[in-house]
Formats: sequence, structure tokens, C-alpha cells
Amino acid sequence: MAFFSWQFICFLIVAVTVYYLIPGRFQWIVLLISSAWYYFVGGGPRAAIFVAVTVVTTWGGACLMDSIQKKEELKALEAAAHSSPSEEGDSGPSAGKPVKLSRAQKKELKALVQKKKRLVLTLVLLLNFGILGVLKYGSFVSTNLNSLFARFHSGTQIPVVDFILPLGISFYTFQSMGYLIDVCRGKYRAERNLFRLALFTSYFPSILQGPINRYDELASQLYTPHRFDDRRFREGILRMLWGFFKKMVIAERASVIVNEVFGGFEQHRYAGFTILVAAFFYGIQLYADFAGGIDIVAGASELFGVSIRENFRQPYMSRSISEFWQRWHMSLGNWMRDYVFYPIALSKPFARMQKSLRKKIGPYFGKVFPSFLASFIVFILVGIWHGANWKYVVYGIYHATFVSTETLFEKPYADLRRFFHIRDEAAGWKLFQMVRTLFIVSIGRYCDVAPDAGTVFRLLRATFSRFNPWILFDGSLFTFGIDERNFGLLILLIILVAAVDIINERGQTVRGIVASQQLPFRWAVYLTAIAVILVFGMYGPGFDMASFIYAQF
Repeated sequence: MAFFSWQFICFLIVAVTVYYLIPGRFQWIVLLISSAWYYFVGGGPRAAIFVAVTVVTTWGGACLMDSIQKKEELKALEAAAHSSPSEEGDSGPSAGKPVKLSRAQKKELKALVQKKKRLVLTLVLLLNFGILGVLKYGSFVSTNLNSLFARFHSGTQIPVVDFILPLGISFYTFQSMGYLIDVCRGKYRAERNLFRLALFTSYFPSILQGPINRYDELASQLYTPHRFDDRRFREGILRMLWGFFKKMVIAERASVIVNEVFGGFEQHRYAGFTILVAAFFYGIQLYADFAGGIDIVAGASELFGVSIRENFRQPYMSRSISEFWQRWHMSLGNWMRDYVFYPIALSKPFARMQKSLRKKIGPYFGKVFPSFLASFIVFILVGIWHGANWKYVVYGIYHATFVSTETLFEKPYADLRRFFHIRDEAAGWKLFQMVRTLFIVSIGRYCDVAPDAGTVFRLLRATFSRFNPWILFDGSLFTFGIDERNFGLLILLIILVAAVDIINERGQTVRGIVASQQLPFRWAVYLTAIAVILVFGMYGPGFDMASFIYAQF
């Protein structure tokens, strides 16, 4: 059930109405039933089975870790009580006093508990990431192994099975495993109610394409009764309209150019500048599509009084690739930082590496190289997360190279800026950095639009070998499936989105400004937004609107 369908709108109206009509203590049950129904209709019974497996194993693993904690603490206290009897007998002055563990006993207890909890954590992680790995990467691995066996004339062949991915499997798996890791770390206690944890895992606004929420931020909102908040409701509606506008009016219009150029670049031998311009428009399409989808789900969630994680913060205003990834798909970046980067960078092997390198190659590079390597590993994983294709490995290595070298050469870069008297806050330097970052990101988009890694390298070669900027002046752009009127409209809409991002960057939100206005002005904005979506949206007979791009991940 697509977010831009009338079925979804009707479903949302019914869910919100029932949510506020029933007593507050039952509201979370409405969200659970709505989420289960939405996922069952969208994904079918087979997909629902995979979600159920994740919910049950996560719940069971977290509860078992809690039980281990309590059981071992009780055993340690009993052992301490037996080993330290009162010198004056049971009737003495110390009788009845609570038993306290020594520092050494507490340390021993913590080590034992963590060892057992990590065993449980490892088993649940292996199961759930194993399911994700088999469904998402099984065919890819089997195909490549068969190719490898064929090179060595081996008769061994592995069956290749193409699995249909359950809706949002990467998002709900990462979200659930993040919760489990936090329970293992002792950040919070396990949720004992299976159905409450099921709601956290399958909350329908965010299960399809994220964001990847954290338990301590989302769960309490889901279970807490909410009264109808008129201001919050208005902002939610406005955010949904903004999301529909970005997806249906901008993303789908930009996709016409993207599909035309990248679908036939080899057949038509498009010039390099044409490919680069198409990559820029793909970046616009992807941003309007993904961020628009997040706006829809975040706005829908606000209707229930629930705030979900922000996933974008004006990414095209970034001045470096590192900053871009701090602003783009922020929930994935934060997940990788907290559950992959820090555990690797702060691990004992990396600590030993840092100590050794400081002696061999100097304190600065010895200090930053482990972070460089950890960043490289993280971004290769980010690339692999995007899909089962070698082009995504290239994508990960490409971004890993830029992010990691920024870390490794941060001090030399700063020295160069000082040498050339470049002020970090100078407007011209900021603009140069943003354009440079946009160029690097646009080149990286080749890995998204190309069908395979080989095509990525052919696109790169064509970009720099047949570079012809005259398409900006000779009207060639209007031969890529979009006429002059629609192209001009697209440029105006891109400027509009950029203006809204600039306002947001300054700490304000346009929807907040509009929601605070008087009723006639608000309704004028609502009706205008709806009219623009209906009139300029790309839909209707003969036009197959693409689903959300990130739903496939």
C-alpha cells in the first residue's frame, strides 16, 4: 500500500480517528493493530513471518539477558552472604544488614554477566543478520561462487535462489538489533511485553524505508497516551504535503531525465557533461524521493503525537563528504557509528595498533590511522547495505576513500589552508566546498544508477573523455524525455526546495511558521499545496510512478 495512494490516506484517517476516540491506555494497541494490518497488506503473510521471527527472537534474547543479570546478581549476593557470616552470630548487631559486594566481586560479577549476555547477543545477531544476509545477498554470493568455481573448471555448483525481500527488512532488522545491543550494554532493561516490542519493531510509518529509530527515543512515545494536539496535527499535515510535493512533483519529474540518459547512454553515446548533469538530477530525484518519503512518514507519525528520528539535515549544504554523511540518512550513519565504528575503533586490537603505530610512524598518524581504518570498514559496510551488487562495493570504497582520507589528512589540510591564508568561514571558500562536495557526491551516484560495476567505470570514462558542456545552450536537455516547460518548472522547484533548506539551516521550519498563522492563511496554504500536487504531480493513466527508491534497501 503505497504512501501516495488513496488507500493509504483512507487507512491513515481511520487509524487516527480510532486512536483519539478510545481511552489513552489502549492507544498503543491501535498502533499495533494498524502496523500489523499495514504490513500484512503490503508485504503478505510470508513477509509477516520474518518480522515475527525478528520480534520473538529479539524479545526472547533481551528478556534472557535481563534474567541472566538478575540471576547472577542474586547468586553473587548469596555467595557473599555465606562467605562473610556475622562474627556475633545471627543475633549480633550486623545481622539483617544488606550484603554488599566488594569492588573485586563486582568486577568479577560484571565480567561473568557480560560474557553470558554477549553469548545470547551473538546468537540472536547471527540469526537475524543471517536471515537478512541470506535473503538479500544469497543469490549474489551463490552466483559469484559459481563463477569462481567455473574459472577453476570445478564441477561444483551452488543452487541460485532469488528471494523476494520482505518489506523494510534492513530497517526493522537494524532497529531491533540496535535495541538488543543496548540491552546487552545495560543502557536500559528489556521490554517484557512481547506486543509492545512488536509495536516498536513494526511501527508502520517507519518500517518501509526508515528512519532507523532508537528504543529509548521512540518506545515511550508509542506507549504513552496522547491527547489531540491541534498545532502538532497541523504541522504533521503540512509535512506530509511537503513530502508528497517532493516525491510526486519533483522526484518523478527529475526521473524522466535520469532514466533517459542512464538508460541509453551507451546506445546514444551521450557526452560526459550530459552524464554529469543527469547524475546531478538523479541526486535531486533521490533527495526528493527519500527525504519526501521521510517527510510523509514523519508527518503521519506526528498525527498520532509521536516524533520519529530526523533522517536529513540539508545534505546538499555540506562542505565535505564526512559532513554530507552526517546530514544524509542520518539514522543509518548514527547506527553504524554507535554499533560498528566505536566497537571497532575502541577495540583492544585497534588500541594495540595505535600504540604500535605511534612509535613507528609518529604520534599524529599513529593516532588517526586506526580511526581511518575503522571509517573505511564502516563505509564499505554502508555500500554493501545498499544492495547485493559489486557496484555497491565500489560505492562503499569510493565514499570510504574520501571520508577516511579527510580523517587521516585533517592536520595537513589545515596547514595548507593556513599557508594559502584561506579562512574557513569565508563565503567564497564555503561555496567552493559545497560545490566540490556536490561534484564528488554526483560522481558517486553512478554506482546507484548503473546496473553493474562495469557500467560504473564506463560512465566514468565517458564523463571525462567526451566532456561537452554545450548541452546547456544548444537545447539538447529538452530531448531527454522532458519538454522546455517541464524543465523550467523543475528548475524553479529545485530553487524552492533549496530556499526551504536555507530557512531550515537557520533554525526555523516553514511548516512551523505556516502552522502558527491564522486559519484563513493556513487553509490557503493547504489548498494551494494540494492543487499543486494534483496539477503538477507526475501520475495518472500511462504513467507508472516509481515506488520509493530506498524501499528496495
